[in-house]
Amino acid sequence: MITNVDVQSDHVAPQAEPCFRLIYRSRSLLSQGTEPVEAGLAEVLRVSRINNRKRGVTGALMFYEYKEWFAQVLEGPQAEVEDLFAVIKADARHKAVEVREAASAPDRLFNRWAMALIAEHGQPDAPLVAIDGGISEAEPWRASEDQEKVLAQLRDITRGYGRSY
Repeated sequence: MITNVDVQSDHVAPQAEPCFRLIYRSRSLLSQGTEPVEAGLAEVLRVSRINNRKRGVTGALMFYEYKEWFAQVLEGPQAEVEDLFAVIKADARHKAVEVREAASAPDRLFNRWAMALIAEHGQPDAPLVAIDGGISEAEPWRASEDQEKVLAQLRDITRGYGRSY
């Protein structure tokens, strides 16, 4: 899931520090919880927006419900991204966390992004926003060419094309 949160208060101003980008994937355990998956996703989105903003970290979270994979890109100061990732790795709502990329980046690509539902077989993805008691579909986003390259990578690692997951 990826959501374009195009709300000024969710925007994290660019930092003077170099940008560090980390991309990972993990197996979701939300379907094994006591609450509906939608409520679990809403809580992930709500808490991450608060915590990421405090750290100056931006990014995009993708959830592929069919195969129960998360994939996420985190961007910001390296120390903050790595500290946040340590918290993410310890989160009991997922397992099998794998870093796919971790490197300096010329700029942030996802200053205003949060989460979206990844659709099957070429159908459009659905951006999501947290609402009281769950999540709701948001307005479609316009991805830049550079953003689309990263989103394509997230789609690939959640869908497992060409791999035996």
